[in-house]
Amino acid sequence: MKASDYVANWQNSWVIANWKMNPSTQLTVTALMTDLQQQIPADALQSCNVVVAPSFIHLATTQQAIQHGSLNIGLAAQNLCAQHADKGAFTGEVSGAQLKDAQVNYVLVGHSERRQYFNEDDTCLIQKIRNAFAHNLTVVFCIGETQVQYEQNQTQDVLSAQLMVVKQLAAEFANAKFEGDQVDNAHLGSLASRLIIAYEPVWAIGTGKIPTIQEVQNIHAFINTTLTDIDASLASTPVLYGGSVKADNAAEIAQCPNVNGVLVGGASLDPTSFTQIIQAFAQI
Repeated sequence: MKASDYVANWQNSWVIANWKMNPSTQLTVTALMTDLQQQIPADALQSCNVVVAPSFIHLATTQQAIQHGSLNIGLAAQNLCAQHADKGAFTGEVSGAQLKDAQVNYVLVGHSERRQYFNEDDTCLIQKIRNAFAHNLTVVFCIGETQVQYEQNQTQDVLSAQLMVVKQLAAEFANAKFEGDQVDNAHLGSLASRLIIAYEPVWAIGTGKIPTIQEVQNIHAFINTTLTDIDASLASTPVLYGGSVKADNAAEIAQCPNVNGVLVGGASLDPTSFTQIIQAFAQI
């Protein structure tokens, strides 16, 4: 199947792999995808949506592996251009139009590493999401607090502020019009069908630390309530957990009633570990 043929069941759980700037070679990417397609049970994908997000340079290799395989796996990009939805003089950037042409289905926006290292603020993130929607890309919007904010009990305040991006987008959907000249509003559909939230406490990413299960459950419930308060139609928005997700803690995370899946970093580069995480959320 082609990556562009990917179909997700919105009622399923989600397991999304963020490979970040890994692996180093296309050969390794091909081997990783081959191993994944051999290890992931086909019936797991009946109850779990699986998506992989390679670096830009490995999108084509990953797409080819999906096309030559038999599993229903989605393809995501880790970023897109904020300045224009289609093309232009923006050296080093990749547009929503180019991603769609590369058969990408999803795009990450707002990851803490983008916020931290590239100073992406709400204005930038809103424009990126508009540009993604202009080309029918589903957005995985990442939110999360730092260690200091967590220790100072500011988690809910931080998440509320970050979710103001969603509030702005909801207002634009309600008006049936996005701001910006590049966006074709004719095919926008509903915000609820175009958005996934990924809660990643910054202090838990790649550190081995993880909130308690009760904390994860409480924060996800808070996010759900906040989204519903923004717009009742967002009540069914998938909210994923990310941050040191591994095979040995996935089953416990999967039991949280407010967790609809996970965004997986380092563990997604190990086919066996990633498959075990998928199985935990597919409940097989």
